[in-house]
Amino acid sequence: MIKTLSIALLFLAFLNTNPINATEEKHQVVNIIIKGNKITKSPIILRELTIKKGEFIGLNEIKQLIIESRNNLTNTNLFNFITIEHELNNNELTITIEIVERWYIWPYPILEISDRNFNVWWDEFKSSKYSDFSRLNYGVFLNIENFRGLNELLMIKFRKGFKEHYLFRYETPHINNNKTFGINTQIEFFRRKKTYFQTKENELQYFEENDTYTSKEMLLDLELLYRDNIKTRHKLKFNFHRSNVNAQIPLLNPNYLQNNDSTGSFYKISYQFINENRDNNTYPLEGYYLEFEISKYFELKSPINHYEINSHLEKHIKISDKLYSGTSLRTRTASSNQQVYFATQALGFDDYVRGYEFYVIDGEDYYLSKTAIKYVLINKRNLEIPYIKKKQFSKSHFSIYATVFSDLGYTSNNTNYNENSLANTLLWGRGCSIEYVTYYDKMLRIEFSINKLGEKGLFLHFSSPFGETNRK
Repeated sequence: MIKTLSIALLFLAFLNTNPINATEEKHQVVNIIIKGNKITKSPIILRELTIKKGEFIGLNEIKQLIIESRNNLTNTNLFNFITIEHELNNNELTITIEIVERWYIWPYPILEISDRNFNVWWDEFKSSKYSDFSRLNYGVFLNIENFRGLNELLMIKFRKGFKEHYLFRYETPHINNNKTFGINTQIEFFRRKKTYFQTKENELQYFEENDTYTSKEMLLDLELLYRDNIKTRHKLKFNFHRSNVNAQIPLLNPNYLQNNDSTGSFYKISYQFINENRDNNTYPLEGYYLEFEISKYFELKSPINHYEINSHLEKHIKISDKLYSGTSLRTRTASSNQQVYFATQALGFDDYVRGYEFYVIDGEDYYLSKTAIKYVLINKRNLEIPYIKKKQFSKSHFSIYATVFSDLGYTSNNTNYNENSLANTLLWGRGCSIEYVTYYDKMLRIEFSINKLGEKGLFLHFSSPFGETNRK
């Protein structure tokens, strides 16, 4: 009932429209001037505009179109600052866009925790009397954004330590002249000395043996992207996943690979629809987001052969100059009641109910609803950083919000529900937080949460409370 009501309320909110006065006098856009794009090619910027050269537009209409164009450019994650102005002269409109580009080449060392979130890692570190640094990863990561000035992405990752990770990714959103088709490719390799092999009492159970690698994984992803307009994307995705584990793991958990072997594999084909209508895809305050994906899994060495439907909806509303509300809904429904352990994750990883960060809740299907009321403590404030000459860093911005939130989650588990009390029950988490947002998509959330078990805690996060979404 709660799930159905939430979906209905979200879709009703999406029906809000703002009609444009059709009798308003129109003016022709005779020129679009772009300033500040030293790297980014002009067609990449023009592709995001809702204003086109040669069009006839009314003055009231152009204000909304400028807002939408600025939001679209913001959501490319290519620029730190964007200013769009218009000038009317002799019944002709000139649009001037001035941008401050980001720094796009990021070679940096890796020193990171290996656990699902900071609080889980800190709890383990504290239990070792602050002496166990083995759960750290280290290495180098090269991230080239806006590669060739065409909004392409090139990523190379070399990470060793507790969880080794080797990655190559290339994204190009435009491979044709009309800039409607794109391709994303990625290949990854993992090696772990300590591998989680089952969930018991809502916590991950790990296996390790003589400091040797107990699991190895390879993932291959290929995405074909079609973007027929600025707001809408379609993706056809192919994914391959192979896992090789220590021979003891299938004995400890026969459901891990479900094939009486030490190697499991499968592939899946998916179609994904995305409609992006938020003012900012990193920390939205207004607008909505729709994502729908249907996948078919195909059996290779593991008996994985089912359909899966995922959805993600968000709605963000400005209540007043200082007050905003945000709501999100994520769901997953699978056609199979029995899932292979290594191939599925529910709540407790990327998706989680706040207040339950220490727990993992397995299941075939799940539902997750998040609601937050945000109050602006410090509105977006620009500042000049002294002694730095590079424009990409010399001018920054930040904002601070106080929020109260309430999360609801439910996981349907038909495999090992007797061992995990939080499965097949409604989870409720609520609390308050301080959220600091700055440039380069950086964010810090300090949350105080209470869960239905009566547990209270202070949690630290570095990403949006509504989770990651697709950007390209």
